[in-house]
Amino acid sequence: MPRSRSALSLLLSTLALAGCLGATPERARIVGARLVQDGGRPELEVTQELRFSRTMREALAQGIELRLVYVLHGCGADTVQALALRYVPLTRHYEVQRDGDPQARGFARRSALLASLDRVRLPLPATPPPDCRGVLTVALDLTTLPTPLRFPALLRRAEWRMVSPPAAWPDPSPRV
Repeated sequence: MPRSRSALSLLLSTLALAGCLGATPERARIVGARLVQDGGRPELEVTQELRFSRTMREALAQGIELRLVYVLHGCGADTVQALALRYVPLTRHYEVQRDGDPQARGFARRSALLASLDRVRLPLPATPPPDCRGVLTVALDLTTLPTPLRFPALLRRAEWRMVSPPAAWPDPSPRV
């Protein structure tokens, strides 16, 4: 009898792990990225499509900070930048704040905050050469969730996973 229990528990744990690693819906896609100048500072303007799951939206509405991490590779600009999304219950507004920026942008509604993420600008550390090319990804950082949510987020990956496929920058397609 003990052998059958251990075999059953091994089978169930394998099935549970396979469910965790299975396919998840694509929620992040970088549509395009281009180099722009803002007050003499080089920035990468990213156009993206982000679809937050119901669980993510509910967590945000409950005051749980969600963090989007952008990884830029290329032209000596290998950097990691993040945007923190949060709801401030005392003032009843939503905020987005870039790492290292003391000012947060406020929004009266969650839908306005999420709409603002359709196009974001990421500062580059140095002026890239004109023929500069690179690769960019964006992902929801599950490691910054509060401790009680991390393990459930890893188990319910379909509800929490948001990772874009790599996208080339600047956008190779010409804009008209």
